[in-house]
Amino acid sequence: MIMKEYDMNLSEKPNKKRTAVVGISLVGVLLLVIATYAAYTRQAYQRGTARNRDTEIVSFTSNYLQLYTKGSSGNAYVAKNIVYGTDEKKKESVSFNIHVYNYANGNTSLVSQKDITYTMRIEFKNGAGNGYKVESDTTSITPDNNVCEIKKTLIGRTANEDVFTVTFPGNEIDKLQITATAIPEKAALTNNQFLAATLVPCTTASKVTFRAEGIFLDKAEGKPEQYDGFNYGISISSGAADAVLTWNAAVLEIDKFFVEKLETQNLITSKDLANGELKFKMDQSNGTGDFLISFYIKDKSKIAENWSDMEKMIQFIATQKAQ
Repeated sequence: MIMKEYDMNLSEKPNKKRTAVVGISLVGVLLLVIATYAAYTRQAYQRGTARNRDTEIVSFTSNYLQLYTKGSSGNAYVAKNIVYGTDEKKKESVSFNIHVYNYANGNTSLVSQKDITYTMRIEFKNGAGNGYKVESDTTSITPDNNVCEIKKTLIGRTANEDVFTVTFPGNEIDKLQITATAIPEKAALTNNQFLAATLVPCTTASKVTFRAEGIFLDKAEGKPEQYDGFNYGISISSGAADAVLTWNAAVLEIDKFFVEKLETQNLITSKDLANGELKFKMDQSNGTGDFLISFYIKDKSKIAENWSDMEKMIQFIATQKAQ
């Protein structure tokens, strides 16, 4: 919001009539500024920083897929392990379910008030290219060039979910990678965000690579200085972990509603928000394996000119717990 500076000559001695007019004008300007500021603060920042307030949170979630802003590319998607037993590698086919919900954080009271129409796109990579299938309700699709697409609508105002059953040959466990995206037709309904992940079927006996990732979800579009806040996504690929999130507290402020959410779930092990440090627990099995966090800018003059330097201002590490 750009406000013009008004030059006022204080040496003039205005008459009563002029003073009254100026007074009324100033009241009007003040009311306009207040109304404009109130509207601005309701928008969760200029470029769609998603807050964690219940009234503003995105009601479009999944058991495996994570929210990303429009323009994010596949190489930035979180990788998550889908774990199978070694015996399942001998089966002709195995499957798992991807759920997509029209409510947030597993809370069916945080429901989208609008219908969300979206396309689920599932791509199979690194496999032989045979024996793949995706089913949802009565719709069953065999991939075309290893890609399946299904258009679905989650009806708003009541809690709803879609289930996609992904089937593939058991002998491709530990080989196959599956990229899944759920992209809404009307991006405004989901705060310009979509769902995505790279899913990796693997065995418990194989050497499962643990991954912990922290990324700026907005970096696909524009420069950091163009933003008034940032969406930062953190995730672990499997299991449970002890996580440490640090940030430059002189420049950025973490969303207090995210911190309160962790406190409600008894996940925080220690915090020093004034110095930019938060330690907490994560566990993919209970739905705390990934989070979308908002960071607000305290000092815009210190924001980095590029995303590489911004990544030094927020850092995330996680240490896997022994199973």
